[in-house]
Amino acid sequence: MKKKVVLNIILVLAILCFLGSGGYLVKYYWDGWQAEKKIGDLASLILPDESENASGDEEAPESSGGNTDVPDKPRQNRYAKLVAQNPDFVGWIEIEGTKLNYPVMYTPQDPEYYLHRNFEEEYEYSGLPFVDGGCSLNPRSTNVIIYGHNMKNDTMFSHLLDYQKQSYYEEHPQIIFNTIYGDATYEIVSVILSKAFYEDEEGFRYYGFTDADSEDDFNAYIENIRSLELYDTGVRAQYGDELLTLSTCEYSQENGRLAVIARRITE
Repeated sequence: MKKKVVLNIILVLAILCFLGSGGYLVKYYWDGWQAEKKIGDLASLILPDESENASGDEEAPESSGGNTDVPDKPRQNRYAKLVAQNPDFVGWIEIEGTKLNYPVMYTPQDPEYYLHRNFEEEYEYSGLPFVDGGCSLNPRSTNVIIYGHNMKNDTMFSHLLDYQKQSYYEEHPQIIFNTIYGDATYEIVSVILSKAFYEDEEGFRYYGFTDADSEDDFNAYIENIRSLELYDTGVRAQYGDELLTLSTCEYSQENGRLAVIARRITE
């Protein structure tokens, strides 16, 4: 009798755990779907190129996130509606033929402000891609670093992990990063696996390079990157190039990171 009661209790607990886990998964994917829908709504606010307005009469709204690197007046281009809605918006990142297609935020006084916030500045676990606080877009840093979550529901920067395969790189060798200051296309130079180091750890911090003090400084950075690259893309970066780095979490090691480094090829 006692054995039967114990078994029933175990069964009930197992069912509760199953239902709880199932409920969590449903909520996780539902929240992800909702977040992607909001991104789609934001994309619909982008105006076509021919609608650019050079009047420049609208004053820039102030940012609650602390972005001090926006123009004195929002550039009257296809992103004007997004800037008006949230002045922390600085651009749109896209890799054609993939799901990576998102607004990019920038709050240098609070760099991780959008780590778990959406465009409306409400809590959302997936957050939004954001520019490293040590970077600048105007004037532009040598290397602009953008961080994004590696989400299990295949959103945000999760598909950067696909670049571990050279065949995926060959299908998607370019990145588009258009900003409120201008448009640009980048070709991928290297894909690397690294990690986020603790303060007292020795190691090459790819995320610590934003501005080249000299040609030697730039070349040393590229040499370190090439020592970590997963394969040879055949693309070489030279001193004077504008770099773009996309970074996300990777779980083959503690604090693992995957980064895609690219060089600007269009003005």
